[in-house]
Amino acid sequence: MRLRFALASVLAPLLVVVAVVAGGWWASGKAADTRSSLTSALDSLPADTAVAGFTDWSSIRRALDLGSVSTASARESLAADALTRDLSTRSVIGQFVQEMHRVYGWSAADVDWESYGQAPDGAVMVAKLDDSLSMSTVRDGLRRLGYVQDGDVWNGGPGTAGKVGSDLAATLASVALVPRQRIIVASNRPAYVSSVLGVVDRHQPSLLSVRPAADVAAGLVGLDSVLMQRSSLVCESTGVKEQGPEIVSQAKAAVTRAGGLEEPTFSGRGIDDGTRTNQLMRFVMSFGPTVDIAGQLRARTALATGPFIGRSGRVEDSLDLTGTDADSSTLTMRFDHDPDSAVYMTGDGPLLFAGCGS
Repeated sequence: MRLRFALASVLAPLLVVVAVVAGGWWASGKAADTRSSLTSALDSLPADTAVAGFTDWSSIRRALDLGSVSTASARESLAADALTRDLSTRSVIGQFVQEMHRVYGWSAADVDWESYGQAPDGAVMVAKLDDSLSMSTVRDGLRRLGYVQDGDVWNGGPGTAGKVGSDLAATLASVALVPRQRIIVASNRPAYVSSVLGVVDRHQPSLLSVRPAADVAAGLVGLDSVLMQRSSLVCESTGVKEQGPEIVSQAKAAVTRAGGLEEPTFSGRGIDDGTRTNQLMRFVMSFGPTVDIAGQLRARTALATGPFIGRSGRVEDSLDLTGTDADSSTLTMRFDHDPDSAVYMTGDGPLLFAGCGS
């Protein structure tokens, strides 16, 4: 196992990234957006978002050598290969590539990036169209499918589901277009679309105004697919309580030996498919001011090798730890990942080193 352990202050370039990410929500929407795709995508989600997903479709198409994805076979390859390699798991439109192209006139094949957020008030998908598709094509598709415009929001009509299918109709029940930013906002509730437009238009703060979320996002910039979660959701999704009392006992003992785990304030994971053999994975966690970050890094590093509690085999059979970093509030763990082994972008399943214990 190749392990490089580094406990140090964040370097100046990363500080710049954090500052840009944290302050992104109030930046002017009129200037060209030169930020990373992840920063732009998360900056479109409301500040109270509890679960955020990100898919860099432009990067994924490059990694899969699909070019413009202008043919039916290329679109089929995009949907199939992205799913097989765990790249589209955080997407809500990735499973509908061919269907969306046929009925709406656009799909993930025409999108630069996609974000999906779940908050107490609703769930929303935001997509940034690439330069190959005109917004008029999107409008024409909505009209053809029976959507009715009400102010800024287009709502599916009584016959829409029959034309596009119930699942897709629910995903894109209410849609708004932001032409100057080439952004599409969609939700199952028109009121929530309107609320998110306030974030996109910089009238309301985004998820990146929340400092722990911004810190985690800064450590995940450049990845193809990202999942971010708030505090207790991290604990629920990575624990072993569903595995039975014997596994729970093993997990508690392992966590105790490692030195104990604190609950992150915000946590994220992401995957990069840039090599077509092994993938790169990062796990980033942000903690409150009283947490011993060095101690958390030691404990989580210890849990990142050895028996994969709650799963089969050893951790390093699937995730080979290659490096770690930490500052005063955030730690990062980097891995080589075998794409033919377990998948992790669902966010579900035992993963003690990225969680809160048993």
